[in-house]
Amino acid sequence: MKNRLLISIVSENGSSRQFNLHKVAKKFFLAFICIIVIMIVSSFFLMTYLMQQIQEISQTKNKRIENYRNVYTQNQNLKDQITKKSLELVDVSNKVSDLEDIVNIRKNTDQLAPTEVVTLEDISPAQKAMLLQIIPNGNPVKVTATILSSEKRIHPLKGIYGVKSGIDYMVSLKTPVYATADGIVDLARNTQGGYGKFVKITHAYGFSSIYGHLNEYKVKKGDFVKKGQIIGYSGNSGRSSGERLYYEVRFLGGSQNALYFAQWEEKNFENIFVLTPQVKWNHLLWALQDLKQLQDYRLSYQEK
Repeated sequence: MKNRLLISIVSENGSSRQFNLHKVAKKFFLAFICIIVIMIVSSFFLMTYLMQQIQEISQTKNKRIENYRNVYTQNQNLKDQITKKSLELVDVSNKVSDLEDIVNIRKNTDQLAPTEVVTLEDISPAQKAMLLQIIPNGNPVKVTATILSSEKRIHPLKGIYGVKSGIDYMVSLKTPVYATADGIVDLARNTQGGYGKFVKITHAYGFSSIYGHLNEYKVKKGDFVKKGQIIGYSGNSGRSSGERLYYEVRFLGGSQNALYFAQWEEKNFENIFVLTPQVKWNHLLWALQDLKQLQDYRLSYQEK
């Protein structure tokens, strides 16, 4: 009986039952109980550790989400500021152009002698072709279109009627638009009002041209464009009341009658000098003569 364990269980009515277990079974039983207790305790500590890890991961996740939201908000604010500053720069540029318009027109008008006549005797056919290549001339669209002066509608920038600064080509949507002279793209952007999507090209001798209300433009700032190159497609963007192309020609920031330049070609080469007396054409032609002399000198020097 030394290796046996006697277990007595007494009920409420006083009866009892006895179980006779071998001591080896007792050891297994106690070991089993210990294992169960160890597992329960280990599970408790493991669960506690896992819960702490989950909480730390959750906190890290929340912090990263908050950081992402902050970065996203900062990016949106920066984008809004960039957009705002871009619009402000456009407005400032337009205001500066308007001031240049007033100053230069007055300056040119005050200094222009009524009897000044442009001398064309010394201008060769090659030089005429050069002028027609680098100064805006001809139509920016190749389709037949009704042309209206901008003074007959609300001006894209000033928002009032009666401002004569450009012409509208009443063409259908996505009509190809061509550069009217060689030059560098000074602006190619989209504004909510005004010209809408537009391109501004800077040409030689102080001339520039503007193409507004585009559906899209195919050039970017800094691009060099050749006369006759497609720069975009007509549209209805900005302060426009229908599908069209708005075209404007400027000289030293001062608005010119774009229709005169649109009708200028080799056949009526001399007309532009009479129609636009505010432009110092003699000075321009003198500069062209100086350029020709410089080129001739360079060629003669190379031949030596």
